[in-house]
Amino acid sequence: MERKEIAVQDTWDLSGLFADQSQFDAAEAEIRRLLEQLVKRQGVITESREAFIEFMDLQETLQRQCENVAVYAQMRADVEPEDPQVQQNLARSAALINQVAAATTFVDQELIEHQKVVETYLSAEDCADYRYPIEELFRTIPHRPDAQTEQLLAQMKDLFQNPEKTFKAFVPEFQPVMVEGREEFLNQAIMNQLLHHKDREVRRQAFENFYEQYRRHQNVFCSTLIGHAQGQVLQARLHHFSGALEASLFEDGADPALFQQVLDMANQKYHAAFWRYNDLKKKWMGLEDLTSYDLNVPLVQAVEAHYDLDSCFEILDQALSPLGEEYRALLKRARSERWIDFYPHQGKRGGAYSWGTYDSNPFVLTNFTGGYDSLSTLAHELGHSMHSYFSHRANRPMLAEYRIFVAEVASTVNEVLLNRYMLQQNEDPAMRASLLYNMLEQLVGTLYRQPMFAQFEVWLHQQLQQGKALSSSDLTSYYLKLTQEYYGPAVKVHELEKYKCYSVPHFYYNFYVYKYTVGMSVALSFASRILKGDVQDYLRFLTRGGSCAPIDQLIEAGADPRKEQVYEDAFRYFEQTLNEFERLMQG
Repeated sequence: MERKEIAVQDTWDLSGLFADQSQFDAAEAEIRRLLEQLVKRQGVITESREAFIEFMDLQETLQRQCENVAVYAQMRADVEPEDPQVQQNLARSAALINQVAAATTFVDQELIEHQKVVETYLSAEDCADYRYPIEELFRTIPHRPDAQTEQLLAQMKDLFQNPEKTFKAFVPEFQPVMVEGREEFLNQAIMNQLLHHKDREVRRQAFENFYEQYRRHQNVFCSTLIGHAQGQVLQARLHHFSGALEASLFEDGADPALFQQVLDMANQKYHAAFWRYNDLKKKWMGLEDLTSYDLNVPLVQAVEAHYDLDSCFEILDQALSPLGEEYRALLKRARSERWIDFYPHQGKRGGAYSWGTYDSNPFVLTNFTGGYDSLSTLAHELGHSMHSYFSHRANRPMLAEYRIFVAEVASTVNEVLLNRYMLQQNEDPAMRASLLYNMLEQLVGTLYRQPMFAQFEVWLHQQLQQGKALSSSDLTSYYLKLTQEYYGPAVKVHELEKYKCYSVPHFYYNFYVYKYTVGMSVALSFASRILKGDVQDYLRFLTRGGSCAPIDQLIEAGADPRKEQVYEDAFRYFEQTLNEFERLMQG
């Protein structure tokens, strides 16, 4: 299908940002004008409170315009990649954003040099909006290297990103898999599909052919992964952190105690429930040797349900009705005002996301095909969009954007509310089993899998911080041991699974996989309270944006991620869902 074949009302309307090319060009010119004005203020940002206010407001306006141009250009490219003008706009916007970043490197340093003066300004009421952003800047002072080191780190930015770029660029060639007498091309996506196949031989071939290539190229991936981790360790040390973990936690105002609590809850205190789930998988599948390539086989037959867009929005209207009339009205606006680009077509980016700017609607890109997964994805992305809508409406631009630490909360709340609604509305055992199974697999992926990944990251960085030389054998042996402990005695872990540590994209990024567990735990806590009629704390949370620290937002809303209760509620929810699923499976 081509984009021109899709009904206009089923595509997003970006004209609210720029109605035509001339408006986009004018915005570029305005950014250059604003940048020129801002650069002229170098050296005099803090000479008076009035000058400080003018500068902060000007910088906010510049950043707001930059976001409009960059987001618009990328979103157009995601759906119209073959349009030459779209590609030209994307390249121009990227170059302009880099130019702005390079020209404004003086700002933070100048504000820090005049910290005492700035702090006196912040005590005035007309500077109240700047307090949190500036406090966050000043919080970094103990972790700022000297000017020469800062300059060197800036020059080494591309060098530190090379491992991630290498991982993305180096794609092994996998041997095909025989499926029903024909060869099936193999890559990551196809492998994931084939691990759901009912034929165990197909699953075995897919698993072994895929991870055999990571075994074959293990030295390349080992060098790449260690190079990334060494870069993280070096940057942490140069910024005066004890290690890469502390450096990552610092950004969100979290500490190692919170991180360790997440790992302890998942990997120790409540891990027995996951082992039990694997025991039941082995029993229900009737296998004597449940192994790595069996774990993704659906325990229940997927129900062939199809939803058109009208039925999706009718379901979401009811499922999310506990969030109030305004929330429901916004769902209707999302469709009628064309916030959403629904259908897949030639050239369109895959997957789904929610994105936009302070000045735009909170748009959603999805590739809707009509199954329950499409309905669930729509609920998820609209959760992000509603979070953005309420945050933008309640705050000025510099205080509107929420952090990744809380970014998955609203989307997950929507998914949980949808799942519970669908269970209430369906008495068909097959449909109920499918819904419960989908929720169990989602909970496993966030509550258990991510903390296991985080444990591997911690170990790797600790080894390097202690100056130990690591080989591929060291990495894969530890990962195999960790995996066996993770799955428990019911699973016979395949020898090739130890090379999975080289295929996980998150291992080539910074520490943040634990945030998925925090987000899911907090979302389950909110969803439980919402279903009991306690909605106001959650709705207030949606308005906080970037106006205060993300942890403070959760504490204020009664979901303190430092307390055990949030995680206990989440892991008990997993057990309750498992119990309900088990009863249904037993008839």
